[in-house]
Amino acid sequence: MKHFTKAATLTILSLSLTLGIQAKEASTELVKPLINYTSVEQAKGDVKVVYDEIKGAYGIVPEPIKGLSLNPKILRNTWEMYKTLGSNKNFLPKTTTMMRYLVAEAHGCAYCVGFNKGMMLNIFKMNEDEILALQKDPSTAKLDEKQKTMLLFMLKSTSHPADVNQADIDMLKKLGWSETDIMEGVKQATEMVATSLFIDTFKIQ
Repeated sequence: MKHFTKAATLTILSLSLTLGIQAKEASTELVKPLINYTSVEQAKGDVKVVYDEIKGAYGIVPEPIKGLSLNPKILRNTWEMYKTLGSNKNFLPKTTTMMRYLVAEAHGCAYCVGFNKGMMLNIFKMNEDEILALQKDPSTAKLDEKQKTMLLFMLKSTSHPADVNQADIDMLKKLGWSETDIMEGVKQATEMVATSLFIDTFKIQ
């Protein structure tokens, strides 16, 4: 859990920086979300319990997570999943951040793109040229072979899942990834697709 907490702390620092940048750059009025979810101030019962746990890890409760508060069980289950995925030390935070950025960019999720770009700029000290190159060709990612191969596999699972084959799995295993890791990598990537769709559907900012 220490690994998860560290990654979560980095994420929230980036979130604060990113939202500041977005607020300065925005030239139009913010759009009100299409659903009325529970704010931190309004939270009670099970929702408050989960919110308090999230604040303990992140410092705040991110807006997309608040969107799940209309069903406390889904909120709780999603939070438990995030904790579990975040505790796998085999995934470097930089790798998963690159994955989230590229998946969000492919699905046009402005919130997610800004969020993860903020992490790359402010936490991992990537420059604009490096990020642009990554967007054009993910194989330019400055990661070791093990991490880069997983990154490309996660991206493949969200863009061309029908093309995934046994050779892909065998290569990952050869590099030291377990089948549990491989499953969790795909889960993280496909969750990013779902999150992008969820955020854009309800206009969450």
